[in-house]
Amino acid sequence: MPGQVSDPRFAHAEGYTALAFWKNGQFVCTGGSDCLVRVFRTSKSERDQDAVTLEQHSDNVLSLAVSKGKVISGDEEGMIFSFDLGTLPVDDEGGLSIEPSGTVLRSSLPARDISIGNGDRQVAIATDDESVRIVSLLDMALLHTLDDHRGAVNSVSFSPDSIYLASASCDGTVRVWDMRNGDPSCVHVMHNMAYVCEPGNNMEQFKVRWSPDGRFLAVPCPDHSIKLVERSSWEVSASLGGTHSKTVTHLAWSSNSRYIASVGLDSKVVVWDVAARKSILTHGSANDLCQVEWNPCGNMLAFTDNTGAMYIWDDVVPVEQGHVPPFERKAVEQGGVSSRGKRRSGSDAGANGLMSDLFDDTAGVDAVENERMDEDGSAGRGNHGEIDEGDMFGDDGEEITDALDDFVIDDDGAGYVEHQPPKWFALGDQQTQSFQPGSTPWISDRRYLAFNMVGSVVSIAQDESHNTIEIEFYDKSLHRDIHFSDSFKFSMAALSEAGCLFATTSTEFANDQSLRGAVGKDEISVVSYKGFSSWSSNSDWMFKLPPKEHPRCIAASSHGAVVITSQGFVRFFTCGGAQKHILSLPHRTVTCIAHNDILLVILEAPGSIKSTHGSRRLEYEYVLYSMDDQSRLASGPCPVALSSEIVWAGFSEEGHPAICDSKGMLRILHQYWKTGSASWVPVLDSRKLAHDRGKRETFWPVGISAKQFIVAACHGKARFPSFPKPILDELEVEIPLLHTDTQVGQQEAKSLSERLFHEQLCGEAERTGNEYPGGSAAQARDELEQDKLLLRLVQLACKSDKTQRAVDLALMIRLEKSFDAAIKIAVFQKQSSLAERLMRLKESKFATEDDYNDEFDMAIDGPTRTNGDARRRTRPAATYGRKRNMPEMASEEEEGEGERDSGKEFSDAE
Repeated sequence: MPGQVSDPRFAHAEGYTALAFWKNGQFVCTGGSDCLVRVFRTSKSERDQDAVTLEQHSDNVLSLAVSKGKVISGDEEGMIFSFDLGTLPVDDEGGLSIEPSGTVLRSSLPARDISIGNGDRQVAIATDDESVRIVSLLDMALLHTLDDHRGAVNSVSFSPDSIYLASASCDGTVRVWDMRNGDPSCVHVMHNMAYVCEPGNNMEQFKVRWSPDGRFLAVPCPDHSIKLVERSSWEVSASLGGTHSKTVTHLAWSSNSRYIASVGLDSKVVVWDVAARKSILTHGSANDLCQVEWNPCGNMLAFTDNTGAMYIWDDVVPVEQGHVPPFERKAVEQGGVSSRGKRRSGSDAGANGLMSDLFDDTAGVDAVENERMDEDGSAGRGNHGEIDEGDMFGDDGEEITDALDDFVIDDDGAGYVEHQPPKWFALGDQQTQSFQPGSTPWISDRRYLAFNMVGSVVSIAQDESHNTIEIEFYDKSLHRDIHFSDSFKFSMAALSEAGCLFATTSTEFANDQSLRGAVGKDEISVVSYKGFSSWSSNSDWMFKLPPKEHPRCIAASSHGAVVITSQGFVRFFTCGGAQKHILSLPHRTVTCIAHNDILLVILEAPGSIKSTHGSRRLEYEYVLYSMDDQSRLASGPCPVALSSEIVWAGFSEEGHPAICDSKGMLRILHQYWKTGSASWVPVLDSRKLAHDRGKRETFWPVGISAKQFIVAACHGKARFPSFPKPILDELEVEIPLLHTDTQVGQQEAKSLSERLFHEQLCGEAERTGNEYPGGSAAQARDELEQDKLLLRLVQLACKSDKTQRAVDLALMIRLEKSFDAAIKIAVFQKQSSLAERLMRLKESKFATEDDYNDEFDMAIDGPTRTNGDARRRTRPAATYGRKRNMPEMASEEEEGEGERDSGKEFSDAE
């Protein structure tokens, strides 16, 4: 029978309580809400002795890590302290020496987790500021800051060989970092792998942990199970589930990688047999549990609860029933090293049955019976490199592994020892992560299903039977807000001015990271449309998709609705619910969005690109379809910043496709109306803008209006807009040209921005057959405004004697009268050769053009002028240029008069 759980040892005041064992198993330390770290002996005869108390902290202790020679502790105010370990003579009180050795790090937010690696030389620290910091324990210098997470980081774990570091964040993302090079790189990302938890709630923070043999990473998942991810492939090899009724928050591996102990929000301690993939022991608690740890050298568990108590579970694994002791040391299999640091030969691989049988359904006690320890506690030395337990531990019980600190294990042939550069090769398509633009994870009991320039769609959790949907519009005169009960528990929505499309999807394709409300994999998905038409009494419709076909992303506009499914189908519907068309796409769709008659689809580029180290280069492509006739308008690559991914796609109010990546770079698609001419133009670096503001904030994209990026500012560690709906910010577009801190650079960026958006409006009018927004008079005014900006640049070029630049700028001028002003500027600045050059260029540039049209005159003088009042039109350029000689340089008086004339017609030219 398994042993008994000890009476509670109330180590700290009520609150979250951290826990860690010494490597020799003789001591266990705890940290609590009373700002103390306490160290207890673990043997039954000594565990009731007074604890050694460390009083360095001034806030709640949240995290602990212990190595051979150090204790590292972190608290809620972000202070991380280091303590050196030693031993005293047995007759001295406590028999243990612990001395403070300095401050490891000062963080502005809580330190959630700590992991010591690289032979006690480095420590990884997870904090709520969405970053992982790597600090040297030799001189307390900050070595690296890993900031790719988009949520508060709550877990870090070094692999036993310190080659990899796993980190997890509150948004459910798990990242694996390659730590071998001078600059750590993220080699694998597992989106939606772990469950989503609320930042700041200590009891909900979860932990991921490497197995002591370094082969598997254990991750708590949303379905209350623990998934084991295999290091060699980064694929899930096994799942341990069916016992916890709520989410697992903390877990620990036994020292021989045979067992996992876990605690969860259901107040259970569960012991899992990894080989059999099942739980073998369960212990319930009356209080909420915090952490659990194995004694590295004994058949013992310790766990803590939120009352500040620690419990010790002796003889936890029922060895008398045939189970292997949790502390038994195994011979290291092929590719590993023995405790003496020697590589094992390939012929010895079959001797170790542990990992070969680990995930065999029939694996059990018999498969490893011959590897059991002798009764005297030592393993017999055989041909397979097994060693005595005493050889692995010194007189004081500490593990002797110093000889291995610098030994790198090349266990999968990737060239670790030689630090070879990564070799890139294409792999087959993997599961693509889709998302819905404008959607967020659950924030408490609410989430945004859609958030755009029309309004927002919010889902509010009610009970097991239904949610509530709230549709709120910005323009209250166009539509009234809508509230209704949602018995389907829709997991995605697409909002347009004509209606809102809803859908349910399976957990496999759910955009909601918490997976709340997603249907089962084999259940039927539903697509539902709610029309806003005022003249039709019933414009709503609904379809059920076939079994095993689920929506990946959806889109809606005034020209219809689109559903892209897991079968690779693109289903087109009219606003009234008629099935209009269907076509196929590769199974790589990332997202889609519609505006008026255009559908934008973003896909991952074909063939994931991976290195031998597992690093992934994420690339995208786009396709533009017509919503009316389903023809392909444009397609091509879709660029993103290095090591980033697309997080938003949308359209401007004027109808221009746009994307934003995770590095904050906003791009619009230019000249998509011309066959073969489309290209993505970067128009705003929002991350740089936030840095220039001197604020720690991120921007949640909502839409683009004219030359403004409409966003919801998320301050501090927040990544998503809050509730109630925040006030939106308007960020002016700033095209990232060079030297924008100078007057010339600023004017060039502004000029390019005006020209770019003017061409966008002209192109969209040409594509649709509509007139320019505001009519031809507005178009003439916009062209005149662009010329004024160019004239300012011409003047700056003349002042700095950049005559060639002045010529280049003048050639960009659209209007003849603006070109005349450029010549006047050259004359005024006494650039005679430039003025003569511009005179000749004008003859050729405007030789075939007529006089100004009426719209330009209206743009200058206003629409109230009559024909009789109209000024005399300027002569054609050919007539103007009959006198080929350059006019004489003006006198000072004439120069002043000319300057006044120029300023009169183009008041902004100076």
